[in-house]
Amino acid sequence: MTSDALVTVYIATHNRAELLVRAVNSVLSQTYSNIELIVADDGSSDDTYKKLVPFIETGKVIYVKNATPEGACVARNKAIAMAKGEFITGMDDDDTIEPYHITHLLDEFLAGNYSCIASSIMERTPKGDIVRKMDVGEVKLDDLLHYNILGNQVLTRTENLRAINGFDPEIPAFQDYDTWVRLVSRFGVAKKSAQASYIWYTNHTHGRISESSDRRKNAYDIFYRKHSPLMSKAHKHSFVILRRKLVNEPYGFIDFIKHTNSGNWKASLSLFINQNLKPLKYLLDLTRTKLNTK
Repeated sequence: MTSDALVTVYIATHNRAELLVRAVNSVLSQTYSNIELIVADDGSSDDTYKKLVPFIETGKVIYVKNATPEGACVARNKAIAMAKGEFITGMDDDDTIEPYHITHLLDEFLAGNYSCIASSIMERTPKGDIVRKMDVGEVKLDDLLHYNILGNQVLTRTENLRAINGFDPEIPAFQDYDTWVRLVSRFGVAKKSAQASYIWYTNHTHGRISESSDRRKNAYDIFYRKHSPLMSKAHKHSFVILRRKLVNEPYGFIDFIKHTNSGNWKASLSLFINQNLKPLKYLLDLTRTKLNTK
């Protein structure tokens, strides 16, 4: 069912040249050939440009750079503004995608009337790979307002992403989540595929974007003020869970009973296990890692 439509892939980057080259190569290795790759450099001071010169000179990469660091959202929005693809998706500069990733997402998108499509994630840890594929299937706004089911990347129509003004640079974290909420609110039901074709690397020492706890707490407050008018009482219980996770406050059995509902029970159970039953969490991850290495 795959079309021959142009798909733009954007990668925002800042001072991670070696990891960026790995990400770029994974895009250039796609089985889907009609791809426009835009690297949006957020004011890097390392050898990012030098590393990309061979790709730029052969026309495989379009390169755009902020003169000074302005944040990943500004870099992404610059790429979105110049994108020529009918469809668009993104990557973090320290991750990769499987060779069939674009083909699969586009097939899924064209098979249904969705606002956007996300894949499940393969987490690459120092101890092995773990498949993260919770909540696969259709994702309605009611589902998404409990927590970020879709993850950090989606494929959508470029005109739709432009219609919601892309990513909000005023939010210091949760930028992806905020964008997907606005996208689904405006254009309807999304879908998350069970196919884990996006590889999320947690086995390197480079800090990830939006890792600071202070930034995340500030972002939480902005996000909540922005979207709370859309939220039911059940959604607000879910955001109590998220807040407890961000500030590392205790989440005991009484809290679990009080705040758990049908929309958040997986996130609630995960936080409860992580805080109170850490040996069980270790065994669950160990089991999944072993299954994925066989």
